[in-house]
Amino acid sequence: MTRTFWAGVGYTLGLGSSFWVQRRVRRTVERYTPEQVRIDLAVRGRRVADRARDVVVDLREAAQEGAAAMRREELHLRQEFVPQAAPHRHRPARLHP
Repeated sequence: MTRTFWAGVGYTLGLGSSFWVQRRVRRTVERYTPEQVRIDLAVRGRRVADRARDVVVDLREAAQEGAAAMRREELHLRQEFVPQAAPHRHRPARLHP
């Protein structure tokens, strides 16, 4: 639950700040550049934004793939090392009172 919450908070802050920065840069560019240079910068900015989006998608896919691999490996290790039918299951002694 907390991971989901903080992931949502991070996503929202990242999205909001990227829109704010984009708007701020656009205003500055419009204020200080001639028309053709502004158009060229806008095209380049879109390309950079597209590449950044691609990187984010790749990172998200890699994280999902890594999490799935981790779950598979954990399941494999549990099946290999955890006894299937333990005769007694006692609680471990508490280390702290």
